[in-house]
Amino acid sequence: MTLLSFIIPTEKDILKDINENSRSIKFIGLGDFSQKIDQIKFSRNFRYRFDKDQTLKQAVYYKEGLVWKFKGIVTLEEKSISK
Repeated sequence: MTLLSFIIPTEKDILKDINENSRSIKFIGLGDFSQKIDQIKFSRNFRYRFDKDQTLKQAVYYKEGLVWKFKGIVTLEEKSISK
């Protein structure tokens, strides 16, 4: 089975799982998959709009059977990027 046959968590699903509204979150990119023999992971990057440090966060999901299970939020370290 290929990854393309899966329905991924929507922005609305992610907002519900992290208990935020659309005005407080800015999503970055389209999301990312990684697949191992026994697990499939989906992650979506975002920033809190009102975070003065603009820390990059990631919502992480794992495929369990036919559904995606929210596993948590991870803080990512950014390499220095000129703005």
